[in-house]
Amino acid sequence: MTYTRKANLFAAIAFALAVAPHATVDAFVSPSPKAAIAQRITLQESTSPEEPAAPEGIQSYLQQNYPLFDTLLLSKIPSIYSSLDSSTDGYTIFCPSNSIMENIDSKRKVQISDPRNDEVTDKLASYHVIANGKVTQERLKREDWTVPRVDGVAALNIGGVVTMGGELRVGRSKSGGFMGWGAKEDGGLVIGNNEARIVKSTSVGNGIVHEVDGFVAPDLIWRYFDQLRIPGF
Repeated sequence: MTYTRKANLFAAIAFALAVAPHATVDAFVSPSPKAAIAQRITLQESTSPEEPAAPEGIQSYLQQNYPLFDTLLLSKIPSIYSSLDSSTDGYTIFCPSNSIMENIDSKRKVQISDPRNDEVTDKLASYHVIANGKVTQERLKREDWTVPRVDGVAALNIGGVVTMGGELRVGRSKSGGFMGWGAKEDGGLVIGNNEARIVKSTSVGNGIVHEVDGFVAPDLIWRYFDQLRIPGF
């Protein structure tokens, strides 16, 4: 891939996917103007009972518990582990479960591993990391009482989070119903337009790892992997 082609590809990704600025002091996106002027709550949240602490550093933790996520994605971001370990504000990682990573088809794994796709892989991985704040489930579930309820349900205090890759929406998970009809909120949380559900959360060092049942990055990013032709596929 020539320099010009790589530059054009990276520019296209940035234009298509950069729905929000890179990480700032505020890792949250308010769902309403009223919530935006409400008193800010510090990112350093107390760990809830559902979030057991892991003693090791983040790189060691991911290598032991989510090896494919570490190898295929997160380790592709330059200096990511040293940056997270030294973060004074903490960090948040949305980590696809091992079954999700294992079920990536062979073509995708080759594309992700190909050094010619490093920019795209970096972008994919970046959507799974908040480098400037430890955002717990407790914080994500906090309700906003400054706006009217809808069908008797209070809105969430935040409408999204700003990751290293861009903005991701935050919502309540639903279950039951038929073909999407009649489903009811079940107390869980979903991240991104693909509504990847948070399965469990673990505090690691100065941050937190949320295991999710899917990729949180936009589907559009996968199209850029397809521009690289792989012999045999």
